[in-house]
Amino acid sequence: MASAVKASNAGSRPPSSTKDKEQQEKSISLMSTLQCDTPEYDTFVEEFIGTKTGADAAPTISIARRLCPTWPMAQNDGDVDTKTTIRVGVMDSSFNPPHYCHAAYMECLGVMELATAETLYGKHNAEADDTPPRLLGIDAYLLLLGSQNADKKLEGATLAQRMRMVDMLATTVAQDTTADTWHMWKNKEDFEATALHNMAIGMVNTPLFVDKCTAVRDVVRAEWSGKCSGEELEVLSYFAMGWDALIRFFDPRYYADYAGEIARFFATGGRIAFSRRTGFPSEDVDAFFARADIAAYLPFIYELRLPKRVRHISSTDVRVAVRDSTRSVRDIPPRILEYVNSFMLYRD
Repeated sequence: MASAVKASNAGSRPPSSTKDKEQQEKSISLMSTLQCDTPEYDTFVEEFIGTKTGADAAPTISIARRLCPTWPMAQNDGDVDTKTTIRVGVMDSSFNPPHYCHAAYMECLGVMELATAETLYGKHNAEADDTPPRLLGIDAYLLLLGSQNADKKLEGATLAQRMRMVDMLATTVAQDTTADTWHMWKNKEDFEATALHNMAIGMVNTPLFVDKCTAVRDVVRAEWSGKCSGEELEVLSYFAMGWDALIRFFDPRYYADYAGEIARFFATGGRIAFSRRTGFPSEDVDAFFARADIAAYLPFIYELRLPKRVRHISSTDVRVAVRDSTRSVRDIPPRILEYVNSFMLYRD
């Protein structure tokens, strides 16, 4: 665990009045009886913002916690010295708050056989590949909280509070092997085959996927070289994302050099595993993948199909549900809901 993860009033702001202080003390007392037995991330976030951000900062990831102590290597992996490629499943989000759909994305990467966009949507190309769906063979997983977002301003939970909730989500996915209706795997043997236990969480300082991909490659190589000998590692980073994020990824407005930066993402080992938005017209999906600027990358884009029970979930809807106390609060794991309620998050 990173040494920077230290206690500091559980990510809350300093009390501004006696009433606020009493409420905070009540919340901290309540927290001691709940499932939220995770580290606090105030110091980690403060140090990251203070040292890893700024106009001249290179794309960087700082690992906050490794749920598997040997991450990104799996424990008892006897082939680490001869391994030349590692596949990392990445869930990058603002996590405001984390929910079961985020968790399902990670499990889909490990459990589901996925087909490429070339196989599914390359029918207009006579040379399109018809490779059948296959497991991606993910070796390690990484949950990333961004310190900035290309479209969203910071509101709701603080970054320290979000980081703590990300830890709770990772615990739910990587360590909670109790049978539950939301899990993609069916038994413990299936779970162990996914490598979902080999998970880490951290922060990234850049909003663009092309730079995030570079940062993932660099941090995985650094962690790997620090633990074993071996050749320079090829890192394939499978970014899980929704349909809207995929559209933004291929939107020239976000790039100074659209063609060059998109090419750099895939050349750096970037891969995409997307889920279609519920109700989005099939003809629009076909038209999107028929674009000439996307055609070359269809073999590196995979479609995953989220379980019906989580497709509707969004952080926006969860925040509204918390505010209005509706049934959708059940779309986040219990330990996260307890944390949200303890610190009265998303009440405005």
